[in-house]
Amino acid sequence: MNNPNLNADKYTHERAHHYEAHHRKSLRTSVTTWRERALLKNALAAAGNPARALDLPCGTGRFWPAFADAGVKELLAADNSAGMLGIAARSGAELQIPVKLFKTSVFQIGLPAASVQFLACLRFFHHLSRTEDRARALAEIRRVTTSYAAISLWTDGNVQSWLRSRRRDKPVVTVGYGKRTCLHGATFEAEVKAAGFEVAGRWRLWPGLSMWTLYLIRKP
Repeated sequence: MNNPNLNADKYTHERAHHYEAHHRKSLRTSVTTWRERALLKNALAAAGNPARALDLPCGTGRFWPAFADAGVKELLAADNSAGMLGIAARSGAELQIPVKLFKTSVFQIGLPAASVQFLACLRFFHHLSRTEDRARALAEIRRVTTSYAAISLWTDGNVQSWLRSRRRDKPVVTVGYGKRTCLHGATFEAEVKAAGFEVAGRWRLWPGLSMWTLYLIRKP
């Protein structure tokens, strides 16, 4: 890691608590979480309901019920934020499956090669504005998973992306984790192919409306 911003901890304990509270604060955020979990379960089913999975970055553990519902027997969960991991530790106590928590970065995952059958990287790639950072993350994901990965990010071709393009200036390019950006779907799919994956499935959070897209990618 040549640039410290790639591994910077962006979430203080206070900010992590605010993040957790934000996603519980209203019917809208609760329904969004429900829908994201449903899409993750779709991806897990399409991947054959793997027994061992990694959630990275895991945040506060908001998506863990989807892994439990899909029959995951062992869940590894990691984040680069100590604040997020502190909250996530409480979330794991409510699950019926063992969760192993550890601190690591998507850019340099602290696991041996081929450690898990399935890797979920949710709500992270839309913070990566540089092609080379996405390529670095995809390379690490490919190293660690034996078969599949699920990645969610903002893509174009919907009402939200059109509105966003009209009211915002050109996105600021930042090394590593930065401000949220919306990618052309074709651009991301080309990057997936260049990284040695193929697209096995894609689901829109709210088709035609939302920028959120969940991709299931696999090693061919």
